[in-house]
Parts: sequence; structure tokens; C-alpha cells
Amino acid sequence: MKQPSFVAIALVLLAVTPAFAADKVASSALAAAEQAYQEVDFPATRAQAQRALEAGGASSEQTARLHVLLGISAAALGDATEAKAHFVAALALDSTLRLDKNLSPKIRDPYLEAQGYWSAAGERLAVRATATGDGARLVVRLQDAAALVSKVELALGVSGSRERSKFQLEPTTVMNFAVPAKFRERDYEYVLRALDRYGNVLVERGSDADPELVRQSRHVSANAETAHGRSYLFPAALAVTGLGALAAGVVFHVQRERAAHDWNGPKCEHPGLTRQQQCESVDSRVHSNERLAVGFYAGGGALLAGSLISVLAGRPSSASTQRASSLGCSVVGAGISCLGHF
Repeated sequence: MKQPSFVAIALVLLAVTPAFAADKVASSALAAAEQAYQEVDFPATRAQAQRALEAGGASSEQTARLHVLLGISAAALGDATEAKAHFVAALALDSTLRLDKNLSPKIRDPYLEAQGYWSAAGERLAVRATATGDGARLVVRLQDAAALVSKVELALGVSGSRERSKFQLEPTTVMNFAVPAKFRERDYEYVLRALDRYGNVLVERGSDADPELVRQSRHVSANAETAHGRSYLFPAALAVTGLGALAAGVVFHVQRERAAHDWNGPKCEHPGLTRQQQCESVDSRVHSNERLAVGFYAGGGALLAGSLISVLAGRPSSASTQRASSLGCSVVGAGISCLGHF
């Protein structure tokens, strides 16, 4: 019974070891590069920083620092072109980066050229995701003017769970990711990372400790309400009330006709008195029932017309539906509900 347990532990250790080893190498090499920089040993700074970069697994802050060290060492060793490329990468990750003004112009000049590059380019490195209105897709948008990103990694997991499924996306300006069926009816969390060719994090949305949350329950309830007649509940109530009013109108109309028959009958034609004197109560019934019938007819007709107008107003045209879908919106009743960022 003990052997399977040892096998499972061994498999787990084998899976974790490569990532742990890469992280250890990167951290060790970064520390060595920092030490070499403090000792003004630029060849060693460059070699150790490059080793740390190629080890992969660095965080966004570590990656930015590695590019700074590589930029400074390359500039100090006379390679201004490579220095500028590293400073461009560092500024893409950290727009607030500032070099020490006491550094020589030989080192600062490539940095200033990199700043000029981003002043012209405008948009810094960024990645973000927006859930569509029905919750079936994530639209991932990437800004990468310097072409630093080699792959985009998306990690999905059910809200509250530590287990996440990882997906690799081809880096393009807009990526449409179909959310797997098992996540479509439950709230889920995601971490979105843009990585360089070595697997270092360049920029991310969310983190393992604080992932981004998508509330699928909101999409499901909204779709269910629309599908199960939320838009038709009010029109139906108007229609039922209107039909009831028309039925009441018919009742009072019949009573008015009976009263009119009595008014014109022999009961009100005795000699010596006028018809008004003989059947004043009958005449009163004729007029009161007539007014009530007209009132209920008018009210019932107005309620039925209102029901029809409400139904027509709540039915989206194909053009409006297409425009709403393209913006990540959905039509609910007589209004439009939109989710996402514009």
C-alpha cells in the first residue's frame, strides 16, 4: 500500500523540480549580476544577467531589472545598439524607470534614445481580457509595439479553487478565446500573462494570489430571465387586465340594453304620467350602465394597445442585435445591457 504513495510523491517532485530549478537559477544569476554591477565588473554583469534571463521564470519586476543591467553593461562595453534594445524592453515593462543621472553619457545616451522611442510609439506593453456579454468568450487584447511578447498564457480556474487549466494563445492584437464549457455556468478566475521567448513574465493581469474574477452567474441569470419571459411578463399582465376590462364593458353594455328595453316597454307607458315620471330609476340605470360600458371599453382597449406596444418595443431588430453583439452587449426587454471596457 505504501508503494503507490511514494510513486505519487516522486511524480509530483519531478513535475515541480524543473520550475523550481529554473527559478533558483534565475534568482542566483540575478543576485550574481547585481553583485558584479556593484563591483563595476560589466562583463560579469552582462554574462550573469543574460544567464538569468535565459533561465526563464522571472517576474515582471525581475525581468525589467535584468534588462536594465543588460542595457547598462552593454552600453559600458560599447554596444549602444544592444543597450538601446534592452532599455526599450525595460521601459516597456516599467514606464517610471529612471537611470542614475551620475552615470556617464555613454550609458545614458542609449537610455535616452529608448525614452524617445516610447515617446513616439505612445502605447506601452499591456494585456487585458474582457468577457463577452454571454460569458462564452474572453476577448484578449495585446499592445506590444516593440514585439517583445512570444506567447500569451491564460490560466483558468473555478472561483475559489487553486486548480487552474493553462492555455497558450498565439500573440496577436486581438485573441478570441472560447471559454471551456465547464466554466460557462460558474464564476471563474483567470491569470493572464504575456511572456518573452524564455518564459519570463513581461506583463500580467491578475496574479496567483489575486486572480481576475468573471461572474458567470450574472450572465446566466440575465440570459435565463430573457429566455423565460422577463420581457413578456408586463405585456401579459396588461393584456389580461385589458381583456378583463372589455369583459366588464360587455356586462354593463348588456345591462344598459335591458334597462333601455324596460324604458321603451309598456311598464313606462301608463296614462296620466310622463315616461320620465313613471320610470326615472330605469332612465338612471340606462345612463349609468352606458357610462360604465364606455369607460371599460376605452380602458380595456388602451391596456391591450399598451401590451402590444410593449411587446414590439421589447423585440430587438436584427440590426440592433448585431450591433449589440459586436460590442459585447445583450438586449434585455426594451433596453441594452453591456459588459466590458470600451
